[in-house]
Amino acid sequence: MRMILLSTLAVLIGTGAALAFPTEEVPTSEPAYLAKVKTAAPAEIVAKASIVMMQNGKPKSLQTGTNGYTCLIGPDGTPLCADENGMAWVNAVGSKSDPPNKIGFIYMLAGDTGTSNHDPYQRSSHQHWVQTGPHVMIVGPLVREMPGYSRSADVADPTQPYVMFPGTPYEHLMLPVATAK
Repeated sequence: MRMILLSTLAVLIGTGAALAFPTEEVPTSEPAYLAKVKTAAPAEIVAKASIVMMQNGKPKSLQTGTNGYTCLIGPDGTPLCADENGMAWVNAVGSKSDPPNKIGFIYMLAGDTGTSNHDPYQRSSHQHWVQTGPHVMIVGPLVREMPGYSRSADVADPTQPYVMFPGTPYEHLMLPVATAK
């Protein structure tokens, strides 16, 4: 699994990212949902991932996975695929609880719909706003020990790696990527 992750990173990381962003729409039909969620990660990851869709406030399984990844569309319309530790981190952010003390990996190859970079719960404020094109994320407390990345709440260039939510328990590394042509 580690070799797949490293190979994928080597292929994806580029000097910049195309500025393509998803819409904030969360499709309600299964075919439209599947089409959008499949933009989150490489096809070989999505093909073997669990895919879940929220319906009536409860998760509905659309695909049972075998590779440890779960793919979904967030409430803000951002499609993502996360490994087990990445999903635990996503759930911690959603429940405002302490994130797990583990490194996780999250794909967002469709980009995101933007957020406030200083606080994960202040999206509507549009303060310190940042929107990132195709990227992957490394999450977990050890990100604080990774030197050399911008930790400013005001991101000067979201096509370059930076730390999102700096100084919060949800601090994580954003790595913009160039998508395969």
